[in-house]
Amino acid sequence: MAGLKKKHFQTQEKEKAVVLLRGCKRPLRLVAWTLGVSLSALDDWNQEFDLELRLYKKVDNRGKTAKVDISTVRMVVDKAREFKERGKSLRIRRFAQKIKEELNLNLGWKTIQDILIANDLYRPKTRQKRPMFYQSLCRGIPNGQLSLDGSELEIILGNQVFKYNLELCVDVDSFCHTGFELSSTETGDAVLNVLEQHVRQWGHPLAIICDHGSANLSDDVLDYLLKHDIEILPAGPGNPKGNGTDEGAFSQLKKTIGSIRIDTSSLPALGKSVLENIIAVYVSMRNQMSLRSPRKSPLENMQNQVCDQDKARQRQKHQEYKANKNRKAKNFPKLDHLDWIISQHGISLEPCALQRAKKCIQHYDMEAIIKSEKAFLKAVHRDSGHCTLPYFFGILKNIQQEMDDQRYQDYCRRKYSCELMLENERRKSRQQEQQASVEGTLKVLLTAMDMSLDSIRKSALNRCREYVKELLGYKRYARPLWKQFMDAIGARIDLDLVQKEEASKLIEEMINQTARA
Repeated sequence: MAGLKKKHFQTQEKEKAVVLLRGCKRPLRLVAWTLGVSLSALDDWNQEFDLELRLYKKVDNRGKTAKVDISTVRMVVDKAREFKERGKSLRIRRFAQKIKEELNLNLGWKTIQDILIANDLYRPKTRQKRPMFYQSLCRGIPNGQLSLDGSELEIILGNQVFKYNLELCVDVDSFCHTGFELSSTETGDAVLNVLEQHVRQWGHPLAIICDHGSANLSDDVLDYLLKHDIEILPAGPGNPKGNGTDEGAFSQLKKTIGSIRIDTSSLPALGKSVLENIIAVYVSMRNQMSLRSPRKSPLENMQNQVCDQDKARQRQKHQEYKANKNRKAKNFPKLDHLDWIISQHGISLEPCALQRAKKCIQHYDMEAIIKSEKAFLKAVHRDSGHCTLPYFFGILKNIQQEMDDQRYQDYCRRKYSCELMLENERRKSRQQEQQASVEGTLKVLLTAMDMSLDSIRKSALNRCREYVKELLGYKRYARPLWKQFMDAIGARIDLDLVQKEEASKLIEEMINQTARA
């Protein structure tokens, strides 16, 4: 049974202890004292086996971690400060491995990170997902907005791979594919050719949506757009939808045609002609199919006549979008502040952007919203160009991130700060000195057992009963306290079994009398 004194016990050793307990038919406390294990542990082992010594359930150590006390925190903090003094940067996972190898501390990297944050040795960084505010481009009339973008396609001829740039234009409202151009690279001439294909069949659009690439913003393209009064609407990285119309068209095209392989040794011109034919087939088929079932096909939708009033209304929407104007919001708890910003600065938005703003602001703290209002006012006073709702949400996101990081750092400090842990230990020690304890009660009891005068012995036993009554006041049941006393008696090496048995009977009698009273 020498293995019973180890920290972790094997199932076979537990089974031997249970066999001894059930075979000798002695009290549980005597067997525990003889084996040198705690009474609670032996009682738990006995409950793990049935009458035929078969395990009720598989015993494992999942979920059991080492207790983090002040000595552990000090070791981690001292090691981190040593790293800092050497000029080394802390990489949490590598530092955790170093702690495990050098200090023999089996702590997770997350616990080590919390300890370092609590003691101002690591910067907190929280990742809490919140919806992002963005403005979507409005789709009002056919030929109102034209989506332009390029993508790389490749064709395999024999053992050679030839790559081409496909410039494609798609009407945003109808999803009609109105022109394409294949070239070796993305150039301004290809953009102009695609625009002219569209204009020859459908006329000049009111605006185009494209990224800020060198080909899209070349001098020839800008001159062409300015000459025909065509506006450029931004599709920057801050807008998740961005140029989604063309991106969706490219996705469907590549999915439809798949990988093109031609087993021949033809020239690159042959690959280009084959690819052009395939794209032409796709565009023709795509324009005959409706994007959504209750709507017309893209080709039929593009043939609708648009009056000048609809064009003027669409132009006004473009101007409002570029100016980032907004409308009033409803008066809800967190939306009141959003309504104040909108009304105070005269901002208006499209309904879809306004709904997005309402949804986003509800996921932020009220304190962060109030601080963001103050910072937004200062920014607007410095520069009136910052008076936009996306700029406000950018401030709100940064302030909320700072608050989340500070909240996480405060949590780590409450849990692992050396100063707080030391203060808690001092407070607990003072409370233990003032309150009754199992060790103090047992010490008084053993002193009373050695007394020869009955009056002094009786006085000491009465003091023990007062301590037991006070200890029972902190417990809902008497048996856990009895187990603590049995473990404390069994841990005393200066007592023999007769003295331990006498002390246990006195304690059991005091607990039973106090519990009945």
